[in-house]
Amino acid sequence: MRSTSFDLDQFLDELARDARPGDRLPTIRELMRRFGASQMLVQRAFQNLKARGLIESQVGRGTYFVGRGGPATAADAPRPATASTERTRQSGAKSVLLLRRSISIARGRVLVEGLQRRLAAEGHRVLELSYSDPEHALAALKGLPRFDACVVQSTFKTIPIGLLAALRDKSEVLAVDGAALVGTDVEAVGTEWGEPLAAAVALLRQHGHRRIAYASTTHPFLATQLGRRRFETLRRTLPELELHEVDVPGLPDGDYARALVEQLKAALGAGGQLPFSALVAWGIEDGARFRSLLAEAGLPIPAALSVVLLGRTDLPNEHADFFHTVGCSVADQVDALNQVLHARWADPSAPYGVRLTPVTARAGASVAAPAKAAAERSRARPSRP
Repeated sequence: MRSTSFDLDQFLDELARDARPGDRLPTIRELMRRFGASQMLVQRAFQNLKARGLIESQVGRGTYFVGRGGPATAADAPRPATASTERTRQSGAKSVLLLRRSISIARGRVLVEGLQRRLAAEGHRVLELSYSDPEHALAALKGLPRFDACVVQSTFKTIPIGLLAALRDKSEVLAVDGAALVGTDVEAVGTEWGEPLAAAVALLRQHGHRRIAYASTTHPFLATQLGRRRFETLRRTLPELELHEVDVPGLPDGDYARALVEQLKAALGAGGQLPFSALVAWGIEDGARFRSLLAEAGLPIPAALSVVLLGRTDLPNEHADFFHTVGCSVADQVDALNQVLHARWADPSAPYGVRLTPVTARAGASVAAPAKAAAERSRARPSRP
């Protein structure tokens, strides 16, 4: 949405038309952030609603709608359509809610921003709303009108059934960013990590590695569980390889990189060597920090360990312009979410399902042949007197 007083007033009018008595309004702070408006501007808009008898405020309860009692006033009359709004209406513009989990995952923020730009460029009305937990999301939804579509991000957190039901009531089309829901009336777009994992192992084999580890979270997400299943298949079908698993008790929105490095340090043998020469790591959010933590642990890349990341190939914070990365791109995820919304609008009776993003790769300097890595370690080792 554009950051103007007209847009703010129009948004609040739409809320008032669809609201039931007792529905709460978004907070002043939330509206300031969403519309880029000053506190005075938002408070003035609230005063206009109060003067029209549409809202009331109570200490401890907040600001809520009371209904449209009484005769209509001039302020309640429909606004005249401008040329731009008329063009938008004729072009089949939709209203879309983007519900983003407010945690420190760059991918989520970049994806929502990209999808918002795409939809806005197509002439659709878009509202982005961040939420800290399901209770926060449910409270915010009460003050919102109905949308033609909603895209919700879970970002490694559970989406309760109650929140899904509320979102379904608020939108004609519900799409989830992530391959989390299958077999429901929800569109899902995500990544199946088995194929990128197999590609990473194949790359390391080409460089001569025969002892390879796969590190992933212990949390049983569908996407990562599919990766683990593919790893077990590789273990059975490639007996010439010695494949290890590294279980990381954490998630990327926590101190996941440090937890992974601690697992690697615990696996070091008496001579300070790992039982594998290469690692495929899922879930690294900050590639530069991960590289630094490995160096501090005496595991410089690729001298001591070749590493391939499973992640987003177009996010610099992940690959850090250094790591070889296999996975998917945020751009492809934006494309897929945009496509499922348009497909559902075009044919509401089409079957629901999951759409998997294509596998992409980005070459990096984090992989070397085992012999070359050993030679580099030997040259780096100080000579004895």
